[in-house]
Amino acid sequence: MVTGAAQRGRGRWKKAKSRRKLEKVAKNQERNTMAANGSVGCDPPDKLLLSALKYWEVERDLIEERLAMRSAAAAS
Repeated sequence: MVTGAAQRGRGRWKKAKSRRKLEKVAKNQERNTMAANGSVGCDPPDKLLLSALKYWEVERDLIEERLAMRSAAAAS
């Protein structure tokens, strides 16, 4: 004879299996992505970080130009 408790237990087991299956699929996709990128355990570069680096590179170039202009003016 089947009881209500046994059916509920079986339902929980199915949910657990489906969760494990989703985790397994996610893990496989992560491996495939890393293999396609050729990277091993590296995060993609942060857009904000790249933007800040470009900004400071431009600032540095401007400062160097101003110093060069002052040096040239002082030498004249």
